[in-house]
Amino acid sequence: MGMIGSRVERLEDRDLLRGKGRFVDDVVLPNMLHAAFVRSPHGHAAIRGIAKAQAAALPGVHAVLAREDLLPHLRNERLVVGLPSKSYKQDLNRPVLAIDEVVHVGEPVAIVVADDRYVAEDGAALVEIEYDPLPAVADCCAALAPGAPVVHRGAPHNLLAEFRMGYGDADAAFAKAAHVFSESLWQHRGGSHSIECRGAVAAYDAIEDRLTLWSSTQMPHQAMRQLCDMLGRDENRVRVVTPDIGGGFGPKLVFYPEDVATALAAIILGRPVKWIEDRREHFVATTQERDQYWDVEIAVDRDARILGIRGTIVHDHGAYTARGVNLPHNSAETVPLQYDVPAYAMNVR
Repeated sequence: MGMIGSRVERLEDRDLLRGKGRFVDDVVLPNMLHAAFVRSPHGHAAIRGIAKAQAAALPGVHAVLAREDLLPHLRNERLVVGLPSKSYKQDLNRPVLAIDEVVHVGEPVAIVVADDRYVAEDGAALVEIEYDPLPAVADCCAALAPGAPVVHRGAPHNLLAEFRMGYGDADAAFAKAAHVFSESLWQHRGGSHSIECRGAVAAYDAIEDRLTLWSSTQMPHQAMRQLCDMLGRDENRVRVVTPDIGGGFGPKLVFYPEDVATALAAIILGRPVKWIEDRREHFVATTQERDQYWDVEIAVDRDARILGIRGTIVHDHGAYTARGVNLPHNSAETVPLQYDVPAYAMNVR
């Protein structure tokens, strides 16, 4: 019997409905340690120094790791995960841990590894970071204004990408229109906020020289390749396992600095390390969507038949390239939908 028209049973339902699901926080390994991240409280600041001694002296803390501690184990310290596009005006990839500058609230600066999460959080609070606050801009339209503070020091501007999408002759459609209606819209930012936040458990087998990462990710193969690239390891020396996932909604398609830092902590310490994102971290450190300004027009004839649509979108992509321009691309391409729109033009920045 073929698949078309047949009833296909879901594989995961039996365990989930009986309370036997296995999520990343259910992964418990012998001698496992727990991690917490020290995150930036600033939207933009230079890092002048990191004092780790007080946190490292706290009983139960096994390591306080900053960028310089991870560098010897990295072939590439930036997460090059943006989908290719010729629309890029600059390419700004996230570091595993902040280098000499933080560019958004919640950016990870250091990782504290301890006997349990409580001690790790206490240790993170004891890490002293000397910041030099810099001008920041939080509104995407304001970021494109002449003279706006740049999100990254040394960047020429704040425009990550620009592209035009359309077909037909929109200008001609508007020139012959009997009526033109315009609207300015703001689509606010949204977060996924699945029941399960992100999380990772890493274990390193020194005998086999094999790294295993359990991650609440929707892209285990990409995560494996990313780890191989950044750590300079062969594919047969890295394994990424995706357990049951308590919701994804997009952000778990992205590979994150915390995955790399947790894996490196396990390699450096020679013990399994677990990190589970809390809800506050999800607000400030997980990719979000939208926050768009739309200025759009629609041209119609005397019978209100659509002749054309044109406009502009300004999309807040955040502080880094991250996954690329897929979100604003999706926004622009879905405007016509099932309607008969003879001409369409949308400029996206």
